[in-house]
Amino acid sequence: MEEYIARFGYIAILIGTFLEGETTVLLGGIFSKLSYMELDKVMAWAFLGTFAGDCTFFFLGKVLGRNIIERYELLRSRIPLANGIMRKYGNHIIFLIRFFVGVRGIILLLLGCTDIKRRTFFFYGIMSAGLWSIVVSSIGYLFANVVYIFVRDIKQYEKFIVPAVIVGVAVIIVIYRHIVKERERFYGNQ
Repeated sequence: MEEYIARFGYIAILIGTFLEGETTVLLGGIFSKLSYMELDKVMAWAFLGTFAGDCTFFFLGKVLGRNIIERYELLRSRIPLANGIMRKYGNHIIFLIRFFVGVRGIILLLLGCTDIKRRTFFFYGIMSAGLWSIVVSSIGYLFANVVYIFVRDIKQYEKFIVPAVIVGVAVIIVIYRHIVKERERFYGNQ
C-alpha cells in the first residue's frame, strides 16, 4: 500500500483538487504524517490542482457560461444559491468559494459570466488556492498526529487505522455537505 500511495498519491491529489478535493487533500496530509508522502509536496500539488480547476471553471463560464447553465437542470437549480452568495459576499467570493464545498464549480461558472476582470480573479484565486491547500493539508497532518499519539506503533495498525480515518473524514464531509445544503435552501429562498 505504501508504494501505491507514494507513487500515485500526488497525481490523485492533483486530480481530486481539480474537481473539489477536500477529501484528497486531507488524506494527503494524513499520509504525510504516516511518511507515505511529503507534506510540502501535498500542499504544492493541491495548490496546482485547485488553481487549475478554478481557472478552468471560470474560463468555461467566460466562454460557454450562459449556454451551459441553461442546458442543465442541476446548474439552473443552483442559480438562486449562487446569486444569493454573490450578493452577500461581492468580489470576495473569488477568495471564499474555495471554502464552499459542492458549489465551487457552479459559482465559478457564474462568475465567468460576470464582468469580473481576469486580473482580479487571478489575484484572489492564487491567494485562496494557496491558503486552502496549506490549511486543509495541515488539518489532515494534525489529525494524523492525534491518531499517532494514541497509537505509538502505527505501522502495526495501519490496515485498521487508514480505513477508519478515511471513513471518519468521509463522515465529516457528509455532515459538512448537509450544512451546505441547508444554506442552499436558505439562500435559494431569498
